[in-house]
Amino acid sequence: MTDSPTVTLFGVGTVVRSADGLVLVGRRRAEAGAPLAVPGGKPEAGETVEQCAVRELAEETGLVLDPDAVRTFACVLVPAGEVSWVVAGVEGHLGVRAAEAGPRELEPEKFGSFRWIEPTRVGEELFPATAALLERLEAR
Repeated sequence: MTDSPTVTLFGVGTVVRSADGLVLVGRRRAEAGAPLAVPGGKPEAGETVEQCAVRELAEETGLVLDPDAVRTFACVLVPAGEVSWVVAGVEGHLGVRAAEAGPRELEPEKFGSFRWIEPTRVGEELFPATAALLERLEAR
């Protein structure tokens, strides 16, 4: 067995639920096949996981979560060829039903075509980190 160096990056996935229990996903347009994914990104220097989740959601969708009302529920390792990702899942709840939430495409070149899904019945390809986070969330 050879010891190959690893490259592992860190990111955050924001699992936001509507008042009626649905989860927001969008198309990752920068990825092959544009799989569905939860909003997310990389923390900035000095930023907590929870702060990153709230910031990324607002930057990508215009939706705002109370930073004091989100919680980290899992970290998953997502092998992706030469580069792997450790992704922290942060859950937050909106006080409105999905039909009233109105996410906007604020970074349309990267992420958009938002919709609300039942987390246990997706029916389409999910971005690997999103699939792992939703599996962990529903297993609790």
